[in-house]
Amino acid sequence: MEFLVYLLVIFTLFVLVGLLLKQTQRIASLEERVNEVGNKFSVIQHDVSALCASGLGVDERVGGSERRIRGLVERLEELEESETFEHLQEFQGAIELAQQGAEASEIVEKCHLTLDEAALLIRLHKS
Repeated sequence: MEFLVYLLVIFTLFVLVGLLLKQTQRIASLEERVNEVGNKFSVIQHDVSALCASGLGVDERVGGSERRIRGLVERLEELEESETFEHLQEFQGAIELAQQGAEASEIVEKCHLTLDEAALLIRLHKS
């Protein structure tokens, strides 16, 4: 009877040792997977940091572009309100008339240019 108890205890010990070895292998496997996930997390964290940094750079460039565009729009509005712009529009109209074959006197009358200016435009833009 004692022999059976010893045999049962030894068998139980072998089973427990086997289970312990199996659990040790599972723990090692899980530790390896945790390390892999940790490495992937580090890579992702680095990528997110890089994206944030590049996003800030893009934001700064966009902000600079917006400021330049606002300045250009303001300058364009100033030019449109000035007499220079109206004078340029008169020249554009005179050029169109010259391209259509108008006489210098007609250009002077319609566009308020001098006769010399009208003659020069006709020579430059005659079709």
